[in-house]
Amino acid sequence: MKILLAAVNAKYVHTALGVRALRAYVGEDAVGIAEFTINERVQDAVRAIYERRADMVMFSCYIWNIEFILKTAGSLKKIAPDTVIVFGGPEVSYDSVYYMEKYPFIDAVIRGEGEETLRDIIAHGLDTDGVTLRRDGRIAVNPDRPPVCSLDRLPFPYTDSELDEYKDKLMYYESSRGCPFRCSYCLSSTVRGVRYRDIETVKRDLKRFAEHGARVVKLTDRTFNADRRRASELIGYLSSLSCRTQFHFEIAAELIDRELAERFRSAPGDRFLLEIGVQSTNAETLAAIDRPADTERIAEAVRLLKGHAHIHLDLIAGLPYEDIGSFRRSFNEVMAMEPDVLQLGFLKLLRGTKLRGEAEKHGYRFTDEPPYEVLANRYISYDELAELKSVEAALDRYYNSGCFSNALKYLSARYETPYGLYLDIAGYFERRGGCGAGISRRSLYAALADMYGAGEDGARFKDVLKLDYFIHTQNPSTPEWAAEPFDRRLLKQRFGIIERALAEGSLSGYEGQPLKEIIKTVQVERFSYDVLGEGGRCGNIILFDKKYGRVIPVQRWDTG
Repeated sequence: MKILLAAVNAKYVHTALGVRALRAYVGEDAVGIAEFTINERVQDAVRAIYERRADMVMFSCYIWNIEFILKTAGSLKKIAPDTVIVFGGPEVSYDSVYYMEKYPFIDAVIRGEGEETLRDIIAHGLDTDGVTLRRDGRIAVNPDRPPVCSLDRLPFPYTDSELDEYKDKLMYYESSRGCPFRCSYCLSSTVRGVRYRDIETVKRDLKRFAEHGARVVKLTDRTFNADRRRASELIGYLSSLSCRTQFHFEIAAELIDRELAERFRSAPGDRFLLEIGVQSTNAETLAAIDRPADTERIAEAVRLLKGHAHIHLDLIAGLPYEDIGSFRRSFNEVMAMEPDVLQLGFLKLLRGTKLRGEAEKHGYRFTDEPPYEVLANRYISYDELAELKSVEAALDRYYNSGCFSNALKYLSARYETPYGLYLDIAGYFERRGGCGAGISRRSLYAALADMYGAGEDGARFKDVLKLDYFIHTQNPSTPEWAAEPFDRRLLKQRFGIIERALAEGSLSGYEGQPLKEIIKTVQVERFSYDVLGEGGRCGNIILFDKKYGRVIPVQRWDTG
């Protein structure tokens, strides 16, 4: 029997771990892999799968891809009715009968972990533990299959050729399964205990990624530092590697002790990306979702780690007992921690979670179709969540992009709270049709200049904004919104300015190169204010070195 494992990723840059883990477990000769993204045309996926002529196609189902998979599988069954279609993954595991009743083209659903179940299917057919299937015209639910006891039985999921081919994509790895927390909105709460892969195996596997030049490796572990001693040893080991690879973990900040913090602090600054789920700072909310946490302790952990790792903090809108006022406080308190990224998410009431079972208690209204996102509850209205959606878009475009840091720092001093700033930015875009995906970065700069560029203080702000503009764009032209037009005298003066910078040693790396070549990557720009210092009326000429990512002040004068 020819089996094809089909994965549908959220983005092209992602790689599918699940199907590769299954293939590694049963052997490359037993199954094939087909990989798509939700941004492709469904009929292109149908044709690609059909041309593989598989007897059985197994789809890996999540909330972000289930709609695409349903359309693909439905069409496939029409043109290849003898093909056995099997669904698996978290979206269908907890409600297999519902899916099979609603979609007759689904022949079976694998529930829970798939490694042993797939091996049994290959050997004995679909009628085995862990499978819901059609038997004699009825839907039969076979007994659950216990989880894999030892993760050390699971082989490394990627081939050497895939490590080379996908090194610039986001690659996933699993060093543990399960989570010590019981968060009521999370599917990890449905599995008791944490199982770990042998630490020496993990070191060897992660080193393989590094040796092949992987750009980012994201561990799927729900709480990487659940075992602090193990986490400390792994952080120390990964810090010692000579590589370009960045490792992305989800960690619990309240489990960070001094020893683990020191491990991170001694690591290369770009080696780790840490994602910390704060979710809310409302104590009643945290208790309701079975995740009590000490916000002050989280803030202290972030303070210890800041500057030594790239830090993402998460908030979830729509949790129990959190009204709009409470969420604004959570937003402001988390922004005060100054994360590199603040991810503002919206509650998904996932099948199988405790919180979905309590939906009526809290008056939840959520979308019938995946991703089952909250629309309203007893504490927050649809209109208020719509406000948060607009703030999320403004936050992502401006704060999380990292391309407006000087301008946002300048603007923050005008506002009592961070939320007020992003609400105003969101309101500006809402009046103009929203802050959607079609807005260019140049337009985002122009929008801030339009919002805050009036008057004397506005001229100072636009100088600060121009600093961000030249740091984060490759455009050599002074933007139209700048307080002052480009000083054309610089066209002649720039060669002498660069020569002096070379002579003084402030423009290292270009020694011996012709000026006509240097000028291609070094932008010379005049500022009326001291944008790199106190901000007073003291001008600068600044070199923007695009090749080495440097900002070099080379001349100052009093413009008062």
